[in-house]
Amino acid sequence: MTSTRHTLEGTWILDKTRPDWSMTPYLQTMQVDPLAIEAHEKGDLEADTFHTIQFLPGNRVQLIKRSRVNNDLVVDLELGMEQVEHLSPGQRPKTMIATADRARTFLEIQSTLQTMGNGTASVRDIKRLHHENEAVVLIQELTITNERTGASHSLQRTFLPYYDTPPHLVVEETEEVNT
Repeated sequence: MTSTRHTLEGTWILDKTRPDWSMTPYLQTMQVDPLAIEAHEKGDLEADTFHTIQFLPGNRVQLIKRSRVNNDLVVDLELGMEQVEHLSPGQRPKTMIATADRARTFLEIQSTLQTMGNGTASVRDIKRLHHENEAVVLIQELTITNERTGASHSLQRTFLPYYDTPPHLVVEETEEVNT
């Protein structure tokens, strides 16, 4: 099924045929251990990355991220309201605020969180619809700044519309047998 999307809603798959899809520089800026970065990169090469976006009643947005590293990571935010969640290890606080346009073609999430090196990072994650050769893609512009070291990195990743059943909704055959 191919149809044109008019909003960010739906499931998107990372286009790894384009440059700048790797999260390695982002993780380096976060001061993640090099072996963990290597494992992350290997996982990203072996499995697809999906982002599912839903705008919900009550001025909310929900993102479900599926990759080898993030197995159905759910981010549920009220637009315009600052929210705090605590991350493992060590219950590190992560502060987030999301904004979107009325047409639902632009979403920005600004976050502040502790790095693995005991510093603080600011993250700006923009998702926007982009028309490209008669197709619509999702462009993710991700910028991270390590406040302690001053290191910063920006990357732009492209996601394509995904029209099959979103991976987080697929019931595994073993689950069907057991129910």
